Amino acid sequence: MRISRLLLSLVFVVAFSGCSTLNVSSRQFIPKDAGKLALLKKSAPDYQVDNIEFKHPDGAISRGVYIHKPDAQFTVLYFMGSGIRLDVAGGYFAKPFTELNANIISYDYHDFGRSDAPESAFGLAELEKETLALYDHARATTKGRLVVHGHSFGSFVAAGLAGKRPLDALVLEGTGTSARDYVENQVPWFAKPFVQINIDPELSSTDNRTALRAFQGPLLIMNGVNDVQTPLANSRELFDSLNIPHKRFEAIREAGHMNAMTKPEALSAYRDFIGVVQ
Repeated sequence: MRISRLLLSLVFVVAFSGCSTLNVSSRQFIPKDAGKLALLKKSAPDYQVDNIEFKHPDGAISRGVYIHKPDAQFTVLYFMGSGIRLDVAGGYFAKPFTELNANIISYDYHDFGRSDAPESAFGLAELEKETLALYDHARATTKGRLVVHGHSFGSFVAAGLAGKRPLDALVLEGTGTSARDYVENQVPWFAKPFVQINIDPELSSTDNRTALRAFQGPLLIMNGVNDVQTPLANSRELFDSLNIPHKRFEAIREAGHMNAMTKPEALSAYRDFIGVVQ
């Protein structure tokens, strides 16, 4: 529970700081969901939120949202990080795009959140097929520019898509070079001497440098300077490895893994990037 983690953290702070008083208010016990979609009604009242779904040939149903208004300048197909759900974080990650005057399309991943699927084997190859189908559907039903944006794990999903389709533009946020690096970064530095990571062949072959080798469309990579899950050095290594005519890298100050897009400099970079996308 959130409150249990909070109190545990406070106890550790008190214990190690030598303090003897722990102040706890009733507000800490009242649940608050800061990322739910309903919050967009207040922060972006001009936008309409429609529930959408796409049925795949195997019977799986991808469910998501289309957040839109008539005078939006472009549309973003957004691939979330692993473990992120629309109903929990949709309002949080969508808000910066409403400030950019963009429409947003996003789906929960296979058999997760709102999405359903029959009992069957499902891996990265099947995820790629679903991703391609969702993009093709979005492209066929969207007028104007369609920007593919992937965050964290979603950046690997988006990069794989970019290797298969001629995208209008690609944005990778909180990204890195390979799935192996991504997994290893999840282990705190102090625990690494005691942890052995075995990655299956399917995952270990996932590499953004390989996926983007043939991509020649506009690319924006942005990363929080304080990101420890996908460190800045890893995203910069990916950027430097790519021979793409129009590419841009943004290191977002005072940002970690989850909040880079909330910073003014990220929004400014995004506007500039979209301004040169035809």
